[in-house]
Amino acid sequence: MEMNTATAFNAQNLVQIQQRQQLRLRALNVVKALFDQVRVIQQHRAASNGALGGNPFFESKTRVLAREVNARFKELDRLMEKLPEFHDEARWADIHNAWHTVHLQWRQDDAIENFELHSHLVKLTLDYIALLGTQAEDLIETTAEQKALALYVLKYLPAFIETLGQIRGLGTHATVVEKCSDACALRLRFLVEQMHNQHIGLREQAQAITREATGKLSALIEAQMCEPKLKQLDAMIVQDVLSSGSMKTKPDDMFTLSTHIIDAHYNVMNEGLRLVRLSMDSRIEAWVNR
Repeated sequence: MEMNTATAFNAQNLVQIQQRQQLRLRALNVVKALFDQVRVIQQHRAASNGALGGNPFFESKTRVLAREVNARFKELDRLMEKLPEFHDEARWADIHNAWHTVHLQWRQDDAIENFELHSHLVKLTLDYIALLGTQAEDLIETTAEQKALALYVLKYLPAFIETLGQIRGLGTHATVVEKCSDACALRLRFLVEQMHNQHIGLREQAQAITREATGKLSALIEAQMCEPKLKQLDAMIVQDVLSSGSMKTKPDDMFTLSTHIIDAHYNVMNEGLRLVRLSMDSRIEAWVNR
């Protein structure tokens, strides 16, 4: 009798765990779509800052990127409707409104105002990603290593990428106008220091992830190979953009170099999110391996 009761109890638990796992996967699908949206908004920030400096190439890029952002918002609205358990309408409305503000008035702003409005929009979206991702992961029981991987993907990598994106935005504008204003210089100095600190934090957090997991992150190798490019970007900012001499860095070089580093780390984040999705509730693993 006791064995039958335990079997029934385990079966009931497994059904509930499986239902929570399906909800978790739907939430992580939205997280992935939000990350993709952030990526385009970050590009729009850099392109619009370049356009405000008078560069026609970046002006043309803003129109293409804006259309993509609008299309992604429509798809995200559809995904949100299918996730009523976690959908925060007020937060989502704030994100929508922040984009409308950016989209409608960026040509009337100066570069710093445009930068700040875009960065506010990205922060709102990354905060929403962190909240949604945490709620999704709380649906299952995981190991310390799995939690470390989720933290790496949902917090450390996005923060580092956003710092790089902010550097790209301000650096692109400065190289277009061949001048770095005091407001721009103040922010860039802070961002370069933040980039260094976050890069150290990334390495430390990666050490908390199992060798097996890091071995599956093939994109991590490419990101690690970006170390010289990261130093090159640092030198571009510190030794050229922030120097008092004439600026030698071309806008396309600034945009391309920073984008290459960003893309390499985005690939790590995408692979990491895929591994997070594959994580299994530790109770199911114990049941399977009993």
